[in-house]
Amino acid sequence: MSENDTGGAVLDEVDLALVDALQINPRASWTALAEVLELAPITLARRWQRLTDAGAAWTTVALGNSASRGATVEFACAPGTATQVAEQLAELPHVITVGVTTGEYQVFALIMAPSLAAISDVLLRTLPTPPQVTKVRSHVFGSTFGGVIWRLGVMNRSQADQVREQIGPPPREIRPFGAEDRALFLALGHDGRRSYADLAAELNSSPQAVKRRLDRLRRHGDIAFRCDVARPLAGWHAMALLWLTVPDTEVHQVGRAVGAWPETRHCAAVTSPANLGLIVGLRSLNHLDDLLLRLAEDHPRAKVVDRKLVLQMTKVHGRILDDQGKSTRVIPVDPWAATAPSSEL
Repeated sequence: MSENDTGGAVLDEVDLALVDALQINPRASWTALAEVLELAPITLARRWQRLTDAGAAWTTVALGNSASRGATVEFACAPGTATQVAEQLAELPHVITVGVTTGEYQVFALIMAPSLAAISDVLLRTLPTPPQVTKVRSHVFGSTFGGVIWRLGVMNRSQADQVREQIGPPPREIRPFGAEDRALFLALGHDGRRSYADLAAELNSSPQAVKRRLDRLRRHGDIAFRCDVARPLAGWHAMALLWLTVPDTEVHQVGRAVGAWPETRHCAAVTSPANLGLIVGLRSLNHLDDLLLRLAEDHPRAKVVDRKLVLQMTKVHGRILDDQGKSTRVIPVDPWAATAPSSEL
């Protein structure tokens, strides 16, 4: 990292390339990345350690698009209390992302749960409502179209192809996501690059068994590894939350197209007056105008019914953030945290 004109740390070109490579293949070995990035493996390892120690970048595990289910919940707060409400919600492991926005509902939270019954239980019974909250509205989603994995996009196509991992076809036998899978998922919450040996020691298993289980979960699309970065340090200075109405016959088509945008951080069909929720990263306020124009041109029947600027990201996929978007501590994502022991996994 280096210093910019305002005195704040920024990521240099090598840091950006390293993060982008790990966004493509978060568990790639330093040896595999060395030739592509033209640096020695030990240099890459040291750079990555420096980034993670500073909270500027990190890897973790996420549920795949098809396995992601939950709700986007919005909270209207008494004047001056939105930040406090966001901080309280961010402490919950099944509340994976929290932000403060403009508009009538000033706080949004992405909540993950393993089933519709579990989502209902969270929304009706277990989700705390801080006393500063005056109104709540929720938008349930059954899967996501994109945003779980995103890239800085600084590597060219040839470099990306060299880095990309081939994980193989889906397994023939489809198994339910069980207790051992959950334990492995939680063990990767702090660091998606933990070694098989380290994971095996924690889970009382063998490295070979852990690798087989991870490979099966990835090939089936149950989980995906992701690499994130302090976004302002990489040129992403703002975010927006958009609610769209799309003809029912076009929801999946539009969702898949918009979910693939490089700016998309979350995109899901929701059950509410708006039927598509979208969170996008922005390089500037003008960037939002460009996105809205692209949406209007490519999908003229999709209408934006509400738009909000995200003023502050309090938490991003389990990471508590500071004002620069750096990770200050980890609350590992646990979609099962608010469910009773007998609830469906």
